[in-house]
Amino acid sequence: MIQQHGGNIGQLRDILDFSANINPLGAPESVKRAIAESIDCAEKYPDPYCAELRGKLAVHENISAENIVCGNGADDLIFRIVHAFKPKKAMVCAPTFTEYSRALAEVGCEVLEHILAESRDFELGEDILPKFDSSLDMCFICTPNNPSGRLAAPEILANIAEKCRDNNVILVCDECFMGFVEDSESYSLRQFMNWNCIILKAFTKLFAMAGIRLGYAVCGSSHISERIQQSGQFWSVSALAQEAGIAALDETDYVRKTVRYITEKRRFLAAELSKIGVNVYSGTANFLLFKSRTGLAEELLSQGILIRDCTNFSGLTEGFYRVAVRTHEENIRLITALRRCLNG
Repeated sequence: MIQQHGGNIGQLRDILDFSANINPLGAPESVKRAIAESIDCAEKYPDPYCAELRGKLAVHENISAENIVCGNGADDLIFRIVHAFKPKKAMVCAPTFTEYSRALAEVGCEVLEHILAESRDFELGEDILPKFDSSLDMCFICTPNNPSGRLAAPEILANIAEKCRDNNVILVCDECFMGFVEDSESYSLRQFMNWNCIILKAFTKLFAMAGIRLGYAVCGSSHISERIQQSGQFWSVSALAQEAGIAALDETDYVRKTVRYITEKRRFLAAELSKIGVNVYSGTANFLLFKSRTGLAEELLSQGILIRDCTNFSGLTEGFYRVAVRTHEENIRLITALRRCLNG
């Protein structure tokens, strides 16, 4: 079952969903309360500038609120960035999140793919650096990358940021899964940020708010943030989502607990998958990429388990799959089902 994205369970019933990379701990109770208590705001238009949320994000990110733009999830911001600047030529990695290329195609942009080698576990290496020149207008990178879960090394990020600055290239760095990473600040582009950098972040995955939709962009200059703010729909973030985000930013203990939990369960799941005989690629996010035989996703679906068939990712072929890291009990169910499929 090849999906455009994970989590599209549609009409499926009684399905254990490993295709969507959502925090298995669920949304914090404070976030649920904030949504419920703000229900009366639903009859009014929301603040189009998300002033209160941006003010709190400014403290959280240690940057001026003028450099932050909020959106209806990171996906919304990807399209708003592309439509704001309308690049003629852009670079993306492969495999990576497919929405970058979809957004670029909408404005008729020429897309240059930088292929990440399977032999290096899809690591972003220095071989990307010579591809930055003045003909390029925009570059998308993702760390940890989706679907591989690989982090970009800090020295690579520093060199890419420098190359983009020197060649007047807008660098969009998607860090939506960075919240699941241990010592995440050491791996963020934030430490190498130039005027032309944009970092994408989302509440969706870390705070289990996929149905609420909330993301934000941290920009290296207020000029860039203003361009993005003026692109796309005026009321892009609902009042309920804004209140949920304000509450989520206080959940520091929840985030620490999540990082510990995901790190432990990811290691266990990766080890068990390897024992079964599938090829697991090293990653640091709340999901794992592995390679096995074709048709495996359909076999698991017949057992009530949905995984992400990655055939439609550029740079991958049949037999690549992505699974979320879920609770221990759910991970055991996946492992048992995989053993049944592969080993009889």
